[in-house]
Amino acid sequence: MTIPYPAPWTTVTLAVTMSLTAVGCGNDRATEADAEAELERLRALGYVGFTESRVQPGEKTVPVFDEERSAAGYNLVSNRDLTSAQLFDARGRVVRSWEDPGANHWSNAELLQNGDLLVTGSEQKDATGSNFLLRMSWGGDVLWRKQINAHHDAELTPSGTIATLTFHFREIPAVSGEHQVKDHSLTLLTPDGELVEEHSFYEMLCTSPDRFTCNDVAPKFQEGTAFIDLLHPNSIEFMRHRQLIERHPLYAPTNVLVSFRHQDTIAIFDWEAKRLLWSWGRGEISAQHDATVLDNGNILMFDNGVDRSWSRIIELDPIGKRIVWEYKAEESSEFFSLRKGSNQRLANGNTLVANSDSGEAFEITSGGEIVWRFLNPNADERGRRATIVRIHRYAPEFIHELIDASGPGS
Repeated sequence: MTIPYPAPWTTVTLAVTMSLTAVGCGNDRATEADAEAELERLRALGYVGFTESRVQPGEKTVPVFDEERSAAGYNLVSNRDLTSAQLFDARGRVVRSWEDPGANHWSNAELLQNGDLLVTGSEQKDATGSNFLLRMSWGGDVLWRKQINAHHDAELTPSGTIATLTFHFREIPAVSGEHQVKDHSLTLLTPDGELVEEHSFYEMLCTSPDRFTCNDVAPKFQEGTAFIDLLHPNSIEFMRHRQLIERHPLYAPTNVLVSFRHQDTIAIFDWEAKRLLWSWGRGEISAQHDATVLDNGNILMFDNGVDRSWSRIIELDPIGKRIVWEYKAEESSEFFSLRKGSNQRLANGNTLVANSDSGEAFEITSGGEIVWRFLNPNADERGRRATIVRIHRYAPEFIHELIDASGPGS
């Protein structure tokens, strides 16, 4: 399918080399059209809440723990279809838990400085929009729930507002004359959940056609509804490293880093000016997640590798646009998440990774050695291990202060 973008946007063709087996072509040559069709099929697959592996009786939640080389802390794990999150210590013991049994699924969950939990989720399994942004207390009480089409990510910005991704369906003839477009926005709210402002990524990208071109995206069919999900953003992060501001304009505090899964691209926007400043990724990454800026100014991201069937973690120098570090498994098939995934650079230089679709997480050294491994102990009624949306490690001092203030619980 070719999408006519408004001039002067350029329509580009995604060239992907897929294995013969992946496109089901036997011994025949896999054509570019076959590869594109297979890639579109993989992109359109919905998120899953459980793996096919079973949680075994007596299984260790943390089968690998090198206490001397692992970064100390507590791990927040969010479970999509169980609509819950748990805070685990380094040995896999639950310190605190939150749940929302009336919802259909949770996406990302993040602890705020006062111990409140910020969650994006949905009440129904459909594409029409029943999403919400939820704020819960450290003790698990619902403080507020806002019925907005929030999805994938939310954070407390350095200015004190809450930023989240939202969407609504609209007609965009330049993209499709047949289907509605799922138009995504960055939305800011007060700490109490009241709307401050929102703006469409599509509209911001249209102001900078020289910096961004779009891949074609096939229609997605979900619960009987067909639409075009052109961008599919899955992470946002406002710049917050003050020591980097003088290094380069990209690190200005009004700028925000966004990951666009369906465009294989990460981008930085000037939120005040509502315009694109920088983008990278086409031909280098595939269906990536969780782009985050490190203290040194580099960008860490989970490169899912949908087009190659193996994943990696990469660290990018955004100024030189070059990869300066990466991690991938020695046997590529041992590390692959078709959907989701997260990464976090820890205080000791290690990296924490959620291999989401496998329901596991691990911590690696800069040399790629695994010094901590976590197997999600949560399962459905059939014993299938729950997938992990994201995992985030918090410093021991931060969690100890919260526990001391309110007492332990689960």
